[in-house]
Amino acid sequence: MYFTQLTTKEFQEFVDHHFSHYTQSAAHYEYRAEHFQDAYLLGVKDDSENVLAACLLTKARSFKFFNYFYTHRGPVMDYNNIELVNFFFKNLTDYLKKENCLYVLVDPYVLESVRNADGEILERYHNEHFKKELEQLGYKHQGYTTGYSDMSQIRWLSVLDLKGKNGKEVLNEMDYQTRRNIKKTYEMGVEVKDLSIEETPKFYRLFHMAEEKHGFKFRDEAYFEYMHKVYGDNASLKLAYVDLDKYLTTLREKHDDLEQQIAEVNKALEESPNSKKQKNKHNQLTQQLNGNQRKIAETEEMIQTDGKELDLAAALYIHNEHEVYYLSSGSNPKYNRYMGAYRLQWEMIKFALENGIERYNFYGITGDFSEDAEDAGVQQFKKGFNAHVEEYIGDFIKPIKPFWYAVSSLLGKIRH
Repeated sequence: MYFTQLTTKEFQEFVDHHFSHYTQSAAHYEYRAEHFQDAYLLGVKDDSENVLAACLLTKARSFKFFNYFYTHRGPVMDYNNIELVNFFFKNLTDYLKKENCLYVLVDPYVLESVRNADGEILERYHNEHFKKELEQLGYKHQGYTTGYSDMSQIRWLSVLDLKGKNGKEVLNEMDYQTRRNIKKTYEMGVEVKDLSIEETPKFYRLFHMAEEKHGFKFRDEAYFEYMHKVYGDNASLKLAYVDLDKYLTTLREKHDDLEQQIAEVNKALEESPNSKKQKNKHNQLTQQLNGNQRKIAETEEMIQTDGKELDLAAALYIHNEHEVYYLSSGSNPKYNRYMGAYRLQWEMIKFALENGIERYNFYGITGDFSEDAEDAGVQQFKKGFNAHVEEYIGDFIKPIKPFWYAVSSLLGKIRH
């Protein structure tokens, strides 16, 4: 076998057929190569020209004179094949030395454990040999971290398994309240549509509301335009909205139907005034009618104050052959009653099922499963969809120029 640069076609075919993160894609490479000239496709082939390992790397300036390289959840390979692991990373070191590399950050898309939504371990993966091999090659593991970090990818993911399931089965495996909320979005006329890249400001307004609510600053608007440009048709900005005119029509139709049913019950009571069944039915229908009248009044008022169409929630999604990723989202808290976030998730879960994609990745959580975790509410939301938790192995750093790496670390110039 030999270490080599890969063509975009060779690379994409390999990652399509081997479990890989969305950042390991030809679209990502081509955009970076064209606009920044900072991307590389490297891999290993056997003597029959079959690709055995593939990795997209990017570089950035570090400590003024050197380059920092990052493997974007790569390389993609069989990490149980220790001979292949050794061969790839030895040759990667040799390659990076020629590229004036100060250090490289590697964060393989390798599972450490699978847990239930409460953090209890269901399956632990034995990565000792792989980890030992990397450390012998000078790649230092950065620890089993929890929480969010600006410097590295999240280590804990919330994932819904769709393999071998249909929509009805997926829905039935959700908790009762989540199923009920999804059903109510249909009753309230909530719909989902795509936003074009020119409509990114509409998404960002909702995203910024989430930033304000949770007290964080994540990305600016240009980042989401960038993601749309990089991943093209594999990226989408989705908007959950409600057309209040349509909803009002539905409510008025329901009002007429309830009045008709009440009239029929009144007629039955005239014939059997002591019928307990009809009295109970009359009470239930009257309660429904009163509730529906309140909704009509509230909706009419909402149209006057907020307009005929309400933007409820929006999210950025990316998909590849293996997963649909729910990456960033926001919602208007004023319209929480319409539960737009639930409809967004359900529409994209259906998208995954319709396209034969076996995993719906709700993406990052902190890995803190205590009641006072900063993302406790987010975890409960994802748990309601029957998502489990996946813990990944984390980051490795290899200094390619050890002396200058040590100097830059002492001066606080290394971001890790």
